[in-house]
Amino acid sequence: MRRMIGMMSLFTAAVTIVCMTGCHASLDSGSYSYDQWTVRGPVFQAGPEGAFDDVAVKDPSIVFYKGRYHLFYTSKQKITDRKYRTALGYVSAQTLEGLNQARRYEMAEILGKEFIAPQVFYFEPHKLWYLVGHIKVTSGTDLAPVYSTNPDIENVYGWSAPELIRTGKTRDEFWIDFWVICDDTNAHFFYSNQKGAVLRMQCPIETFPAGLAEAAEEEAFVISGQDEKGYWRMFEAQHVYRVKKTNTYFMLAECAYRRGEGTNPYPLDSRKRFVIGLEADRLEGPWRRIEREENEYWAQSKSLRREDGGRCRYTQVSHPEIIRAGYNQRLEIEDLNAVQMIFQSFDASDTPPDYHYDRLPWELAIMKNK
Repeated sequence: MRRMIGMMSLFTAAVTIVCMTGCHASLDSGSYSYDQWTVRGPVFQAGPEGAFDDVAVKDPSIVFYKGRYHLFYTSKQKITDRKYRTALGYVSAQTLEGLNQARRYEMAEILGKEFIAPQVFYFEPHKLWYLVGHIKVTSGTDLAPVYSTNPDIENVYGWSAPELIRTGKTRDEFWIDFWVICDDTNAHFFYSNQKGAVLRMQCPIETFPAGLAEAAEEEAFVISGQDEKGYWRMFEAQHVYRVKKTNTYFMLAECAYRRGEGTNPYPLDSRKRFVIGLEADRLEGPWRRIEREENEYWAQSKSLRREDGGRCRYTQVSHPEIIRAGYNQRLEIEDLNAVQMIFQSFDASDTPPDYHYDRLPWELAIMKNK
């Protein structure tokens, strides 16, 4: 059963979805392959003790340009048993397997500021590469979207000092994981509030990024559900792409189960993350779930297999980035039945319920559905 996300709440036995963008006819996009993913890797792991990424590597964003993969990622470094540092890293290699042995760059030394959860793309109207991410703006958890530009991605020292992305946001609530994708006329700016909602703004492509200061914020959708494992909700890392084969848009949305028992939906459990898929014919929406049944998910641990067919050791699928067909602001992929993603995960089978988030040993691997 397919689900459209309409103007009002849609209740089923398992899932609640609310959308604020209208309702179109269901897209006849066919049956997609997500029941089994072949995993290889890890292709990129934490660095040696004392390195800026010696605990974890996560939040990958990647492009293939001039015969090389360019990977930007969030790093975790141990300072003391109680103190950890979060930063931005960069690495480049001719093959995905070559990334782990390539030289690693700590981008804070280049940018002059901490900058994490990156997205990279080439913005053709400006003839510039863009890095979009966020910085902390207080000593607490408040975040702000920022960008840096570079005329040549192969020049790691060519990135500009980060600048704030000023927006028309009026809600006084947390936001995270900023994502830009453009169609022919507009630049669309997506993000999450970690409460189950994906939100969106847009501005004319010729005014990006300054035009977002005049943009109105709207709720693309809110989604949560419950299955045999418990309550879950959309969490973060909403990544959006244009599918060339169907001329539609596809969104990966990371979800997580509740951590612990009881009625409180927080906190969510980083040991138990998975990804749902949504599609739309326009970036303005409406968005609908792509899975055939309510309790099926685009990518989850039980659907991961090693290349030899054995069960994969990873216990979650988190923050995946599809390896794109190109590298510009359209964020195009060829076909949803031939997807290759780089994602973060680890084996959490021995991780206790009272885990320390900054100690989680994230690494990056490749998964594909064909």
